[in-house]
Amino acid sequence: MWHYIVMALGWIVRTIYDLVQNYGVAIILFTIVMKLILLPLNIKSQKAMKKQQKIQPILAELQKKYANDQQKLQQETMKLYKENNVSMMGGCLPMLLQMPILIALYQAIQKPLTYMFNVPYKDIPADIVDKIVSLAEKAGQTITGDAAKYASNLMNTDQISISSWAGQVGGKLHEWYINFNFLGLDLSRKPQDAINALADPVNNIGVVLLILIPILAVVSSVLQSKISMKQSGQDKAQNEQTQSMNSMMKWMMPLMTGWFTFILPAGIGLYWIISGLVQIIQQLALNYYFDKKGEDFVVKVPEKRTQHGKKGKKH
Repeated sequence: MWHYIVMALGWIVRTIYDLVQNYGVAIILFTIVMKLILLPLNIKSQKAMKKQQKIQPILAELQKKYANDQQKLQQETMKLYKENNVSMMGGCLPMLLQMPILIALYQAIQKPLTYMFNVPYKDIPADIVDKIVSLAEKAGQTITGDAAKYASNLMNTDQISISSWAGQVGGKLHEWYINFNFLGLDLSRKPQDAINALADPVNNIGVVLLILIPILAVVSSVLQSKISMKQSGQDKAQNEQTQSMNSMMKWMMPLMTGWFTFILPAGIGLYWIISGLVQIIQQLALNYYFDKKGEDFVVKVPEKRTQHGKKGKKH
């Protein structure tokens, strides 16, 4: 099942690439296409966040009122959420869907021949083995040992190199050629590979751009997190424990983003940056739209139970 999902995403990337003939532009357009596909879920998520924002003042009152009774606080909080049809996890669905897409895109980038050109990486036919070996030799590679094993290892771990050799040997007309160059940045390279070249970055704009990829990815992730917390009201009306947890989560995701975009091909980082920017634009636009439809977000306060045992009126 997972294989077909990756194949489908690879097909979308390939279709766009055939139109624009540039891998970076293809990833940007692919990101926008995926965001449009997920837009209904984003709208639903944004509504949930808007409702969460609206109930924060009441939630703050509950936290103050039942500060010494956590069980009662939990009961009243759940009642408040239920009365207003708010899901505590409602705003998380797009983020949860983002990770499988990111993993699938990583596989598509790591194995472009398989997921963009339908070249098998298991049980490789003899003609494909010969083709890979021929490209390697013409590109100046030394092949030792079994040719089939050599080709299989490359197809499983380094299809990007095969595509690069295809460009060297056959040029742009080779069927396996992919244009990884995007504004001077080689999207097939990893930012961590640029560390050794930092001694003279001025003469190599590609090195500078590689280093910028994880930095920009972290910045977009931080901005997205801040906007999400502000729009959901999570930056207000929280107890100390909740604030501490949210503060940790606010920085954990950007740090993870920075690490992954540092050790993975720059194409992943480009996707993450564009995805973050598009998400921010969507969040701001939807928030503006929902503010104009404020009547749709009226907060319902759970009815208080009638208190018994009150003294009757004096006559």
